[in-house]
Amino acid sequence: MDTEEKINYLDEPLARYINRVFSKTPIPGGGSVVACVASLSSALISMVLNYTIGKEKYAAYESELKNIFEENDVILKKLSSYIEKDSQIYEEIRRCNAKKDYTSAEKYLKDSAELHLDICRTALKIIEFAGFLTEKGNKGLISDTGIAASLAISVFLSAKMNVLINVKFIKDRDFVKSILKEVETMEKKLIINGQKVCEKVIKILEGKNG
Repeated sequence: MDTEEKINYLDEPLARYINRVFSKTPIPGGGSVVACVASLSSALISMVLNYTIGKEKYAAYESELKNIFEENDVILKKLSSYIEKDSQIYEEIRRCNAKKDYTSAEKYLKDSAELHLDICRTALKIIEFAGFLTEKGNKGLISDTGIAASLAISVFLSAKMNVLINVKFIKDRDFVKSILKEVETMEKKLIINGQKVCEKVIKILEGKNG
């Protein structure tokens, strides 16, 4: 891809974005795709909320549902912006390396690692939202709630991979140690909570619970 071309993935047809990923070009790559899937996971949470808020059956949870909707709306907008931002950061890393400006390259490597660390954080929040909706959300969309949680687990593991590939080239070992410690701490919680949500949803769908 021409580095001077303005990237604007969100304003183009989905088919074009998929073709960009498919093509023999470095961007968009795995990082952008992770952000895209994360956005879809968050969007599913909002969809379930849209079919729950305002329903008499769930009126007792209205305040909590609205709070989740507002928080998730912020997350969704941020994740959507990362679809492009990941590619933009990667282009800067390539440009700096080509110029042998390794100090600036490290800055952008840190930016990339922090972006994917933030995606890990949002995946954990989406699991939290899905857990609440499994219990208090519209049961007519329970499969969508489960899919959002399942995607969030995949998103976390994928974003972790992007953190790991970036920190391999970062010399600031204190930064690396700090970021890896946070990922490890979050992962333990995400796996436990994510599995609980998915198992609960599957039991409901199988008619064994709820």
